[in-house]
Amino acid sequence: MLSKDVNKQISQTEKETFFGSQTNAKENVLNKAEASSAGIDDHAKEVLNYIHSLPPAYEFEPKYVRQFRKNPYEHAEVTNIIREDITIPCENHELAARVYRPASSHENLYPTLIYFHGGGFVLGDIESYDKFLAQLCVQSNVVIISVAYRLAPETVFPGAIEDTQEATDWIVENAQSLNLDSARIALGGDSAGANLATVYCLLNKDKFKPYFQLLIYPSIAGNDSTPSREAFSKNLLLTENLLKWFHQLYISKEQENDPRFNVLKAKDFQNLPPAFILTCGFDPLRDEGQMYADKLTENDVEVKHSCYTDMFHGFINFGVLQQSKDAVCECAMVLKSVMYQK
Repeated sequence: MLSKDVNKQISQTEKETFFGSQTNAKENVLNKAEASSAGIDDHAKEVLNYIHSLPPAYEFEPKYVRQFRKNPYEHAEVTNIIREDITIPCENHELAARVYRPASSHENLYPTLIYFHGGGFVLGDIESYDKFLAQLCVQSNVVIISVAYRLAPETVFPGAIEDTQEATDWIVENAQSLNLDSARIALGGDSAGANLATVYCLLNKDKFKPYFQLLIYPSIAGNDSTPSREAFSKNLLLTENLLKWFHQLYISKEQENDPRFNVLKAKDFQNLPPAFILTCGFDPLRDEGQMYADKLTENDVEVKHSCYTDMFHGFINFGVLQQSKDAVCECAMVLKSVMYQK
């Protein structure tokens, strides 16, 4: 169940438009990407200590990491939602997906967020994102559809892009039978999943344009160097070695400047859906989130950016952290204010 404080926060934002404010009351959340001068939060360090106690993922075959690597710091379970596992047909295969519906809602046709999980195109699945997305569903009162796109190295670039296209198109085409409002379908994801969401929006501007983008520390600079990639290359969740392992398994050197991977190489950022971009201070991907926010702003696309300055890449999945709870609540307030605005 939601706490009374969370319910109060959400109800207070219902009358506000999402883009009405660029400030945040929390000192560790800014609208500019930067690292906290006080360093990483102490509780976040405890989570990182646990992560560093495990052998690095890149020392193993991906299938073993997927099977045995677990998160002991997940979000609390919620019971007042309805989960439904479905299968999405694609041209030559099928994709698993999970639909999260608010149990208390009386909407006939629900606004919906199609979500693509992170994991460097190699790791992650529906189960590892289940509690986070359940929280996002119940707090936002928006249907969430989590899509299990095919992973590398079994399926390499552009397989995940193709899955994103086919899965999103199928959901849109079947919106009525799924009790979804086809006019209010947003795309979102974190890290590699945010890459997939941004690529879909760029490729489909003249076809189906999603209502909104929810992008959590997006991976959109390919293999290009940035100051944050150089500054935060070691001793965090996403290290230089891990990022290299992900990308070597996913895409060839010859393809790395394809704008479907290095999104910032795209030529046209006009006419994209409005976006919320969440970044964190101690993250090698931090600067590219800021760069994308700047690209959208330069092209008259409405965007809000929140940087959790004392957090590390991947923090939103660790529900033991207060900042993770805050970030989920902020994402939920964003979705609720945007998807239900009159």
